[in-house]
Amino acid sequence: MREALHVIDNELVHLPYSATDDDVTNFKKLAKKEIYQCPYCQAKLIVKHGEERGLYFSHQHSEACEESRMVDKAEKRYTKQTERESSLHKVLIDIIMDELEIKAKINNGMFVNVGYKAKAEWKEYPDIYVKLPKKELAVSIVTNVSPAHDSKLAQQITKRHEYFIEQGLEPVWFIEKVEQAIEKDKNSIILWDAELTIASKTQEDNMWDKLISSEIEDEKFYDYFSYPSSFIKNVDVKSLYYIFNNDQQVVVKVQRFLKDRVVKPFRAFLINDGYELPFAEALAIDDGFRLSNPDIEEELRKTFQDKVFQKREEHAEQQLHEENLRKQKLEHDEKERELRLKELRKQRMGEEKNPAITYNELKQLLKERIGLTQKEQMQLWNRYMPRIGLNNSKLIWDIVINNDCKNFSDLKRFLDK
Repeated sequence: MREALHVIDNELVHLPYSATDDDVTNFKKLAKKEIYQCPYCQAKLIVKHGEERGLYFSHQHSEACEESRMVDKAEKRYTKQTERESSLHKVLIDIIMDELEIKAKINNGMFVNVGYKAKAEWKEYPDIYVKLPKKELAVSIVTNVSPAHDSKLAQQITKRHEYFIEQGLEPVWFIEKVEQAIEKDKNSIILWDAELTIASKTQEDNMWDKLISSEIEDEKFYDYFSYPSSFIKNVDVKSLYYIFNNDQQVVVKVQRFLKDRVVKPFRAFLINDGYELPFAEALAIDDGFRLSNPDIEEELRKTFQDKVFQKREEHAEQQLHEENLRKQKLEHDEKERELRLKELRKQRMGEEKNPAITYNELKQLLKERIGLTQKEQMQLWNRYMPRIGLNNSKLIWDIVINNDCKNFSDLKRFLDK
């Protein structure tokens, strides 16, 4: 049985897998003095060494207690459960364990252990089990997500997540930051299926729900941020906790997003750039892990509101500018039209040397004056021009001018007489 075991002063000890002959001899001498005991049945333990298992503890006569056998089986199941994880997975667990064990020493009623040891009888295991006075937490870390295995991983995580809840635990998930993918120009975050599965819903997320619900009544809301969607009406802000080393220390990045349709690619509205928290602060005990900084969150909400207000003002100014340009163009076109009509009238009044007009000129004049359509042109050409004469286009124009015809129907009344 190779695992952490109690020594006399109630601390835990691990035997190294690789050991020199002197190490083996020394550990065996210590064991003979009966300082090692089983953490489950408190029986005295001996130390053994072999090529296959290395250096390990064993009950005397190799008769392991039932609890030890259960933990051995649990360890094997947990090893299989985590075999897909990267080498960083174990490192991150050790970092979190160290931080939580420090907190356990100063928080009464707090107990921390590796998941499969704390709950050996379970079918699914968190990486770390935390017991607080009023709740139990299942802490898990996800690494090494890939396109080929994402959907399968999401199913496994969903099963594990639901199992923890069934056992009365509150699941807490961390994900390796290398998985984060952001489209800044579209103000969006692209998510793995696994990320969607482990996203949390906290009290801070609920406060963001209220804020955004009051803003998306503006139908241009998503346009302000260049987000490629405008159909998110059911506001559901969620959070992810990315874990990484920022070159100074291992930290948690708090990232909140507004959930979009669950259609690949899984794009979600990025509420802000997120912020980093030292592990000591992220794992602060406050009816569970705090996992946020209330002061930073409040400042981010204020900044978000200011940004929306600014975007709305900029949009209104742009709309006004575009409306002014449109009016200016309409006024310019109207002046141009009047000038053309004026010139054509001058032609017809004999101010030009050649007062006659062609049929093509007549069509243009009628388009400008009475809005002559293609269908009306055909009617004019086939029904009236043969009777009036193709060279008498000016006669039709004179009828329009002298009788102030407003449309083709007015002109027809005079042509039908």
